Amino acid sequence: MKKSKGKEKKTGSGWNLQKIGIIVIGVSFAIIMVVSSLGMSWLITLNPAAAGDHATVALTLYDETGRPVLTSDLKKFNQTYEAGNTVWLCGPLSMYVGETNTKEIVSVPVFNYMYGESKYALFSPEYNAITQGIAGMKQGETKKIAISPIGGLEREMTPEQFEAIGGNFTMVVPGEQIILGFAEQPTVSVETNETPSVVIRTGYVTSKTADGVRVNFACPTAEVSIRELTKV
Repeated sequence: MKKSKGKEKKTGSGWNLQKIGIIVIGVSFAIIMVVSSLGMSWLITLNPAAAGDHATVALTLYDETGRPVLTSDLKKFNQTYEAGNTVWLCGPLSMYVGETNTKEIVSVPVFNYMYGESKYALFSPEYNAITQGIAGMKQGETKKIAISPIGGLEREMTPEQFEAIGGNFTMVVPGEQIILGFAEQPTVSVETNETPSVVIRTGYVTSKTADGVRVNFACPTAEVSIRELTKV
């Protein structure tokens, strides 16, 4: 049989360089528009914190038993409080990466359902460990920072001394939390006749004998999260 001499219908996809070029240009334009709408903030999430950068940091401090005693996390605050533990709620801290605070005590405004508003004593070695520990972190990242032992954060107290700070020596048992007060400025001139401002700190009883109790108010672990990072 003779083959038909009619024109064969082309079965190509219909794609050509012109169409492909238009699509590529369109996609590129869409990507540029999305990136432009984000501004430069998306770059910050990619760049790690470096010395001198400003950071807004959410913080949780843990005592040696692993209990949160200070936190910026409302959910963690409520869970800890409902478990019967003493915990304080604070806002995120504003700091510069790698900075060194020379004050002995950094005062942090806090809140507790039972005690209301107060100020929490964050010691300068703890604060400095946090500012140095966030170096290299990215915005949105969470990390646990080990705080080196600080001398003087564990002390022996006689029954009389314990009672003087509001404790009940007869009823107290190891593991029970207590609240201690510190002068916000340890060195106050007598000549000024000023009443020193008091900041609080949560500690706990580690042991008890007939001669007294041992109290520890160290926080060896800080969990931090960079909420906002501003590059220099």
